Amino acid sequence: MKKLLVALCAGAIAVSCQELNVSEKGMDLDQKPTISVPDQLTQFLASSRSKDISIKDALNSTLFANSNIQVKEVHQFKTADPATNVETLDKQFESTLPSRWVPGDPNRNWNGDGDLNDIDWVSFTPFAVANGTFATEPIYRDMYAKWENDGYCNTVSIDEMTYDFSMGNPSLILDFGLPNAGLPIADVSVVGFLPAQIFEAVLGSENVLGVAFSFVFVDENGDPVKSTRGKEDKAFTEVWFNDGFTWADGAGPGVIDLESVILHEFGHTLNLGHFGILQLFEDTDAGTFELVYQPVNTMNALYIGEARNFLGPNDKGNFCEAWGSWPWN
Repeated sequence: MKKLLVALCAGAIAVSCQELNVSEKGMDLDQKPTISVPDQLTQFLASSRSKDISIKDALNSTLFANSNIQVKEVHQFKTADPATNVETLDKQFESTLPSRWVPGDPNRNWNGDGDLNDIDWVSFTPFAVANGTFATEPIYRDMYAKWENDGYCNTVSIDEMTYDFSMGNPSLILDFGLPNAGLPIADVSVVGFLPAQIFEAVLGSENVLGVAFSFVFVDENGDPVKSTRGKEDKAFTEVWFNDGFTWADGAGPGVIDLESVILHEFGHTLNLGHFGILQLFEDTDAGTFELVYQPVNTMNALYIGEARNFLGPNDKGNFCEAWGSWPWN
């Protein structure tokens, strides 16, 4: 009988809210298991921080070195600080990512349902709560429904799977002390709201609102598999949110809007990149400034304190670029 206990040990970071018996049947999904960063990754990161090695390369050199899937992109959503963005304003126009979900791809039949023309997502229920207050699974459903139904193209079904502990570890990166087959349990795993220490340990910063890790299939030589219009075949996406921030149902001073950040990260799971130019308007006489994105979209790269819980024109257009011909693309 295995138990996960509150721990902080050398070589691995572990965070737990309460003891969890993982061998007990019918466990309460309100229980939060211990989170730990695998020793292999922790040690690699500790030895490479000064060498400017990306988290993508770190993951692929350790946890996925001998896997048929590897991390392709790591999209971090951060807050904008006017004091540090005066001279280097953000400018990104990546309408869609270089990887694509492939219709009918038997390699990603993770849940065994045989439906390979939809996108299946699962929420890790124990961590589907922000600040111990906001139940986030209803928000997840609403935000995926916006991507599925509120744009110009309604071509792909985005289907929810209900998590239970028999499905095992929902993360390919973190260890929750649950059975781990080394494979995804769905196309998209929304791991949930995790302690800020986990972001610091893995990404080297606690100033990350959310992150989406996108994986692609690779061949025996480690090269990405490409079967659709030269795009790389997407295998899996894993999403985390940072519980170290103060979250709220709406934008406002000192708080972060849940819907805006969740909708943004879910856009990455659906092949969308960052899009827009961040401009700083400063009144030197009055000593005031204002951050403004042009154009306004949920996929703007930085959070500037404004609600982005809607699809902008470019969000809708870029979604059609990625999904307009599904499932024939």
